[in-house]
Amino acid sequence: MRIIFVFPPRASATYAPLGIASLTPFIEQTVPAASVDMVDLNIETWIHLAQGDPQGQALLDFLQGRTGNFLDAQETRFHKVVWDRLRQQMCELSVQAKHYAQTGEIGRGYDVILKAQVERIMALDPELVGFSVLFPEQVPFAAALARAVKQAAGAFAVNPSARALKVVMGGAMMSALSVRDLLTACPGIDAVVCGEGEMAAAALASGVDWSLVPGLVYKTLSGIVENPKSQTMSLKSLPAPDFTRLPLHLYFNPVSVLPVLFSRGCLWRKCRFCAHNFSFAGYRKKGIRAFVDELEGYYVRMGVCHFYSADEYIAPLDMDAIAGEILARGLKISYQVLGKPTQEYTRARMALWSASGCRWIGWGVESGSQRLLDLINKGTCVTVIEQVLKASAEAGISNLPMMIFGLPTSCEKDLADTIGFLDRIYDAADALSASSFVLFEGTHFARNARKYNLHVDSPHELLQVEGKPVHSRRLKFREISFDGSLRVSRGNLEVSEWIRHRRWLGDIPLLEQLPSEHYLLHVSGFRQLLPA
Repeated sequence: MRIIFVFPPRASATYAPLGIASLTPFIEQTVPAASVDMVDLNIETWIHLAQGDPQGQALLDFLQGRTGNFLDAQETRFHKVVWDRLRQQMCELSVQAKHYAQTGEIGRGYDVILKAQVERIMALDPELVGFSVLFPEQVPFAAALARAVKQAAGAFAVNPSARALKVVMGGAMMSALSVRDLLTACPGIDAVVCGEGEMAAAALASGVDWSLVPGLVYKTLSGIVENPKSQTMSLKSLPAPDFTRLPLHLYFNPVSVLPVLFSRGCLWRKCRFCAHNFSFAGYRKKGIRAFVDELEGYYVRMGVCHFYSADEYIAPLDMDAIAGEILARGLKISYQVLGKPTQEYTRARMALWSASGCRWIGWGVESGSQRLLDLINKGTCVTVIEQVLKASAEAGISNLPMMIFGLPTSCEKDLADTIGFLDRIYDAADALSASSFVLFEGTHFARNARKYNLHVDSPHELLQVEGKPVHSRRLKFREISFDGSLRVSRGNLEVSEWIRHRRWLGDIPLLEQLPSEHYLLHVSGFRQLLPA
């Protein structure tokens, strides 16, 4: 079986796709007869846009480390203007991709890109094309590519086998949309893998009947069939992700920054708003030595010194062990993790992590209101959060509190408590992530919407192909007032109030405007870590 894994636009130009880098070595280990290729059309599209901009080459030279001082704030802001222009062009392409996916009509500009992308895929003569979709923004591009690839396959009269080409979609986004909608609406998509993809990908690669592929949802003449999901697999049996076949020199980073994963799922798994675990089959983790073996392998064989964790968060005891192993091996690396600010995060242990190369932590703070923290079942305490953030800063670790505004039942007092909290920890935080509360189908708040004065209107619509909608599991909702009337959610209002307030605290920090990879490089002073 000849398989091509494709990472479609639109994702960050700094991101090396972990999903396809993980699936490929697993298939090669499990099904040696299979032929597997990876294609990152996301970064190729960004490069195409940059090459078409008058200042695009200067942007690439700066971001890819050939000119300028990447750590200089003024230079970064100067080049950000060009990058923002490319982002706008990518958004315009997204609109065209959506239109083509829905109607088959293609606009000027996107026609050239789509034709080149399809030729890129078909030149590898695949029997199966697997699209890895992590984000909602990738859905229109993936649907458009699926449609175009299937049309191209049908046009190859000289190669009858090409007409049997199958298109399968997978990735975390499949757990955040209606798979049945997707298969019903999009004729170019033959099947979807739900949940973790290794066992399904290996089964597809081996050529077994689709009824035997775990977690596969697929079309038949009699309708859509849903196979049982695969059994939970141990992470200890997985090979390390292989990034060597991705064009790391093309990403918008002056040196390579790789995503890594120690565990899957969430150890806490009790937050009432969270939908992140829907694509995982429970919490599991790798062995400490095996995980650090991965880091050392990238360091020794590829010269990679910078990593960021794709985990929900890593428990303090595991972090201690990882840090100790890194120090014992003398690895000179920098890395980022996510954390849950509880009393376990002491200054002493964070000093250990800092010594091992931990340069910043994204903290799941969510709110500065204790009432709301209890309501969402976060398991944290405001006073302890303050202590943890200050201890982390004292240990030399950059802090990024991640906040959710407009949580269910939030009121003026909760907002005042949150803003007061942010004032108190402002000096300990280098940046802040402020998002508005989002309601997802299947979460506690969605199942008990009326209890929390939430009125669910409808799911968000991602696409509509010839009158057939593809819905997200994200829900449109309004809040129920005391008099029973409906009002717009407070989320955006509270975010706006915070933005107005923070003007008194200074301009938005540069770090807050950077993608994760660049944040890590800036707080690491990356030039000191370049391999000899």
